[in-house]
Amino acid sequence: MLYVQIVFLVLSLLLTFMFFVYGFNHYFLLSVLRRYRTPQLIPEATTKRPFVAVQLPIYNERYVIRRLVDACAHMVEQYGIDNAEIVIMDDSSDDTVQLVDEIVSEYQHKNFHIFAQRRPDRQGFKAGALQIALENSQAEFITIFDADYTPPGDFLLRTIPYMLQDEKLAIVQSRWTHLNRYYNRVTNAVAIGIDVHFFVEQTGRYATHCFQNFNGSGGVLRKSALLEAGGWQADTLAEDLDASYRMQMIGYHVLFLKDLPSPGEVPPTVPSFKKQQARWANGSLRTARKLLPSILPNHKFKFYQRLEAFIHLTGYMLHPMMFISFLLASFGTIFEVDTFLVHSHMLTPFGGAYASFDPITANKLHDLSWGVLDTMILVSMVAAWLSPLVTLKLQKLSIRKNLPNLLVLFLLGSGISVSNTIEAIKALLTNRAWEFKRTPKYANLQSKEGWRNRRYQVPLDFVFLLELASVCLGLIATILAILRTHYAVLVILVPYTTAYIFITYLTYQQSRPQAPA
Repeated sequence: MLYVQIVFLVLSLLLTFMFFVYGFNHYFLLSVLRRYRTPQLIPEATTKRPFVAVQLPIYNERYVIRRLVDACAHMVEQYGIDNAEIVIMDDSSDDTVQLVDEIVSEYQHKNFHIFAQRRPDRQGFKAGALQIALENSQAEFITIFDADYTPPGDFLLRTIPYMLQDEKLAIVQSRWTHLNRYYNRVTNAVAIGIDVHFFVEQTGRYATHCFQNFNGSGGVLRKSALLEAGGWQADTLAEDLDASYRMQMIGYHVLFLKDLPSPGEVPPTVPSFKKQQARWANGSLRTARKLLPSILPNHKFKFYQRLEAFIHLTGYMLHPMMFISFLLASFGTIFEVDTFLVHSHMLTPFGGAYASFDPITANKLHDLSWGVLDTMILVSMVAAWLSPLVTLKLQKLSIRKNLPNLLVLFLLGSGISVSNTIEAIKALLTNRAWEFKRTPKYANLQSKEGWRNRRYQVPLDFVFLLELASVCLGLIATILAILRTHYAVLVILVPYTTAYIFITYLTYQQSRPQAPA
């Protein structure tokens, strides 16, 4: 039992330290937001119109393809029809193919340079389609929009000039906004989470000259820089993150335009949100595994830039850390292994760390040690709430009215720790090329259950069983903790178990096909 306590204690201390590192990073980023400045444009850069390729990677997007092309055509019209081409990279296997052909024909009759790119298979998924389009394009610059986005009409007019005046600028990234923010509680909550990324993380990293990422949509890229960095590569599921880091590693940089919106669709259901997050988790951690060995020892970059790159690329490790914390608390309770950090006797496995001091000094050092750990835990917990509150304030959105959405955001963020732990294992411990699973898009839904009438529903999978098992484990541990009066551990057990119940219930409820009328 002694060795079990040591293992549990070491894991608890390690998790506390790692949570603190990721939590403190939010304070760092929040503290530098006021440094954000965009470069001044020179007049000459605003008058030129270099040729641009508008690339639209799609796969089975029957509900949103027209909305996407209409918005891009309006953008091209403002920029100059003869100064841009629209390339629909259509890997579809359903009636989206016919819709694309109709739309292409319609806009060709309006003198737009538009065509569809098709392949015999989906090799490389989105990255494979993008690489073929990259190699075939004669454009100097490329702008990419996913199927669920609607770029503003002046998007190219506001981004291309920055490219023209700075030859080392590889990417201009806009800020994602939300077409369906107020559709339901899930979209409200997810929108806040996305806002944290753009208002805090992207803004803070840009302000401190840290590595930035292209978000895969709503950005402009310099073709020559992308080719120099090795083009699009399909070995990570996060080709956008991977390519943007590789470009910066060879001396290019990224501009984040916080005030340029790119409206997109937020996943309206828990299964679709989980699918999106699973791909992002797998992709970013595979990118970390691929690139960090080259970044971390590279003294060309400052220490804080390398540290921020590590935190950025491994950000989805927070979910395995959450799940391990839950498992430690659960099994520690069930098997009566005291793992909760505020219990002082957990130091005894180290053979009496303070035995060489007199009792008064030993007690003071003991209290100081655990006080520091308690403070680290508190700092990490506050950070999780502070960034969303700041993003709401920056957008002048009511914090009071958004309290239910913040609660849902917490339940979503904690609840997906099971599914994202599986993705972390896939990314870090296997060499398999995992499938790029698209996030379903449903376009303009007229009712709260309108998505049920749409195609592309997400079925239940084995992860649901793991989530259900986590619910059962949490309930058993919670009941035992109450019966044994171990109330302190409930601070961990109750929130996680509640989050897993929330995720499990909605996954089941929203994954079922619509009942026949």
